[in-house]
Amino acid sequence: MANRMDWWDKFSEKATIDEIDRYRKKSIFYFVSFCGSAVILYFSAKSYQAYDVNLSLILLAGAVLITMNAVLAILFKKDKIHYVLSACFVFVMLLCVVYTGGYQNTALYWLYPMPLIYFVLLGVKVGGVVNVLFFISLVLLLNGTITITADYPAAEVSRFLTSFAVMCFVSFIADYFRHVSHRRLTKLSHIKLKQAYTDSLTKLPNRRFLSTVLIERLMASDEYFPLTLVNIDIDHFKEINDTFGHETGDEILKRFAALCTDNIRRQDVLVRTGGEEFLLFFMNTTKEQGVALAEKLRELIEKSYVNVDGEKVNGTASFGVAECLKYQALDQAMKIADKRMYMAKQQGRNRVIFQEVAL
Repeated sequence: MANRMDWWDKFSEKATIDEIDRYRKKSIFYFVSFCGSAVILYFSAKSYQAYDVNLSLILLAGAVLITMNAVLAILFKKDKIHYVLSACFVFVMLLCVVYTGGYQNTALYWLYPMPLIYFVLLGVKVGGVVNVLFFISLVLLLNGTITITADYPAAEVSRFLTSFAVMCFVSFIADYFRHVSHRRLTKLSHIKLKQAYTDSLTKLPNRRFLSTVLIERLMASDEYFPLTLVNIDIDHFKEINDTFGHETGDEILKRFAALCTDNIRRQDVLVRTGGEEFLLFFMNTTKEQGVALAEKLRELIEKSYVNVDGEKVNGTASFGVAECLKYQALDQAMKIADKRMYMAKQQGRNRVIFQEVAL
């Protein structure tokens, strides 16, 4: 059976501070990539003028790879993959620069921002592993284990490794507590937004969720199309309220919501749009498939009931079905589904209407 809160997990991403954090990380990535590449190209040119061809080529290759990686990230929108690739390129380039000594033997001074950048782009765990590997590589290069062309004074190496280790630790502490704070804020944001977007009685998404989150998500991606819209209205609901009281009406609504959510697929979404009105989105579903699913729900609702003081109270529903092939036609499809739902009521209720109707 479907999890009744699946709709929130699937569609709430854009409605949380997760998206803000992704934007922060993406902005840092592009800023560091393009501005860093410009600085690297500058020193590549300066090294070439100083007849240090090897260093110039190392820097040029690093700048080109970093820039190309950032451009590909923009084109293909696979941010996490390109964060890792960029970290690898910088990792290798900087070790090569340390090996040569860098421009006027200043390579070590350019390494201090790296621990923080690795943590920001790769996260606490992966960034921590990369920083440890980077520090170990530096130790091997600088303590004489590996013969290098650069000539760093022993005292300078000792001070650098100590200060760099402190920088790594401070960066870890800063990013760890930022991560913990972000996780707590995200959880709080999810709770508050879920309350705002959830109908308190049926626990279904409400009209605010439909207009603010779901429509925006459908507009942003074609992955949900074709979809079938089903406008549903519980029959004689006012009479049920007048005859048996509002508590019975509430039970009818809760029973209807539970029955539908337990019998639709995980990718589908049922929204309560009004008092006894609901809008069902059958994702990746043709009209023929949607009609069959709607008919199944109609039969289940017809057979169900609420027990009131020993009396069985049935509540049927009327269904209007419309197909939508692309987002641009969504508003029209919603109007068609609504029109067909009213036709179902006019034709005797407790039925599914899906034929063409002139608006």
